[in-house]
Amino acid sequence: MADTNLIIWKGPTNALVYQPNAPRLVYADRVRAIDIYKGEQSLCAASMLARGTFGSGARAGWVVNQCTVDTSRGDIGTLTIEWEAGGSGADQPLPVGDFNLEPQELYPKIERNSFFSGIIPDVVRGVYNALYAFNQSGNPNAATTINAAINGVNFANYPNTSADAQYALGTELLNKLANGEESYYVAGYRYSFETFSYTQPSLSNGGIIGTPGGPLASNLPSGVAWLRLADKLDPAGVNGSMFKLTQNWLGGPNGYWDSDLYTT
Repeated sequence: MADTNLIIWKGPTNALVYQPNAPRLVYADRVRAIDIYKGEQSLCAASMLARGTFGSGARAGWVVNQCTVDTSRGDIGTLTIEWEAGGSGADQPLPVGDFNLEPQELYPKIERNSFFSGIIPDVVRGVYNALYAFNQSGNPNAATTINAAINGVNFANYPNTSADAQYALGTELLNKLANGEESYYVAGYRYSFETFSYTQPSLSNGGIIGTPGGPLASNLPSGVAWLRLADKLDPAGVNGSMFKLTQNWLGGPNGYWDSDLYTT
């Protein structure tokens, strides 16, 4: 029986031989292509590519993920190069991003509750003046302060209310604030989703009232107004070959976001 340790490479000494079982294509979390060559072990080792090397020619739009050389007995080597789609020239399908929708506790100030929906700004200011006046402990002037605020109101500008209604609302607000009820619970949502690109995307600093996109765009909870928060960017490929953009949105009840404070 021949000694297999004496097997030597009989192919060309100055070139690698592309194998008939290559390339192998893999569509998984990333699109991968695997090239396999055989040749002299020394040539296989000298032909290895570092991780992060961008391809050219037929491998333009690809980047090396890993490279290995397996040595057979004798002088025969097998060079395996695993590529991932990446870089500005890539045209393979991008990964499908995940999403997350979770409840977000909101604690707006109590005067924003629907219980106080009819209260006017002058009365709210009067209530806070009465509450935080110097002699707020058992403040004997609280009613006077609220009445003074009401007396300064031109009710022609508020046809759907009256001084008596405003006094009642103002007194309720004062009592609740004095009881420590400064805010109340509202359930909102935090929604985030990912998109991928082969080139660096533009980023948003947020502060924009709008309608989110992403996987749940047509199935988001009803009655919710959305504010875009700042984006997050992460590397998703080797050597800057792919980017993962995460958009973040915060949802509150319709009308929750003030369009004077946030762009639309």
